[in-house]
Amino acid sequence: MKVNIIVSFVIIAAMLVSFGIVPIQVSYANEENTTESASSSIEATFDYEISDPEIEKDSGTTKNVTFYRNGNPIKAKIMLPEGEGPFKTIVIVGGLYASLGFYSNKAQVFNENGYAVVEIRPTNNKMPPFYKEPEYLGDFVFEQMLDLSAVMDALKFFSQVDLSHIYLYGHSMGGLAAVYAGVLRQDAIKGIILVEPSFQYPENMAFENGQKLPADFYSFLSDCQVPVVIIQGTGERPDLHDFPHFYDKAIESLPKGEIIIIDGADHLMNGEYGEQMVDSVCGLINEW
Repeated sequence: MKVNIIVSFVIIAAMLVSFGIVPIQVSYANEENTTESASSSIEATFDYEISDPEIEKDSGTTKNVTFYRNGNPIKAKIMLPEGEGPFKTIVIVGGLYASLGFYSNKAQVFNENGYAVVEIRPTNNKMPPFYKEPEYLGDFVFEQMLDLSAVMDALKFFSQVDLSHIYLYGHSMGGLAAVYAGVLRQDAIKGIILVEPSFQYPENMAFENGQKLPADFYSFLSDCQVPVVIIQGTGERPDLHDFPHFYDKAIESLPKGEIIIIDGADHLMNGEYGEQMVDSVCGLINEW
């Protein structure tokens, strides 16, 4: 199956700019539905193929699955609550070099709240010999966004997933992949959950061969019409002290954005903080 995503960003009237509003028009198209967009300042077409996912291990409530984008494997875990389904589903993309299963404890709490969880490890999220941020971070995030989009397309192969209630969850660097995929695939999701997202990067992301993601990140966010929640901790985060500035700016840009603050939680939000965070998120998205 081949999927084409056509994205156009349109800078509309100078009058709107004078009000500080820079709308972006986004068109999503696949083989069943193609939409022409107006003239654009940035336009990109993303082509990829997906094939049937392979279930490598199935214990009933937990499945180890390999998804594919252009033949490249995307490792994943699907964790299901008790019951028949289909279930509202959280799709998790984790932080930089996070191993598959890192979010299993949080997935368990989602399951206890009646949600299925699909945790993925994008194809490029493998720990290098020496830990460092990718030189071309823009390309790195772009590839993760495509992997996430491909997994969303392939969820139709799983009857336990309620395709009308898909929520994207991105932690740290994965928050960038989740928000880009979410804004570009608003037709396919009900909301976006961002846990300590790395919003300090978008305005300075480098690309090896041309701009692949919108340069004006906050104008891009202003086009998001699905609900978005940003979860922020207040605990020890020595290298992340400036995150709140970017979160406030994002909330100002998002038409349906809000912040949940977990008092005392660090960047990873493990243990009781993670449970508190998931319970808070479930209470919120039950209202979306």
